[in-house]
Amino acid sequence: MTASATARVRCEKPGRYARSLAARFAHAAHTDWDDDLGRGHLMFTWGHDAEVDMIAGDGILLLHLECAADDVNQLEAMVGTGVVELAEGFGAESIEVEWKRAGGEPGTRWVGPRSTPAAGGLD
Repeated sequence: MTASATARVRCEKPGRYARSLAARFAHAAHTDWDDDLGRGHLMFTWGHDAEVDMIAGDGILLLHLECAADDVNQLEAMVGTGVVELAEGFGAESIEVEWKRAGGEPGTRWVGPRSTPAAGGLD
């Protein structure tokens, strides 16, 4: 069974975050990022077949994850903590990655500048 989740991340430079996520996961995924289009993609194929579409808008990074239902918590955590850790490195004061799953069900939530789950995150 497949699961999907979406996160709208408010940040000052969403393209920078997306480009950095693509670089961060290049060892574990096929990645691409197009600065001109403000779009990119992560495709994990190492036992957790998953895809993450990234779209940078005005102050928003939109992340859309599709993966096996059994892997959704792990992949939300990988990408969510990745964004939080990037925010730490960029010197951001705060950032939040709150996943919403298909049908409006809440997913995990990651708040920085620390890389531990917030309420509703993984235990």
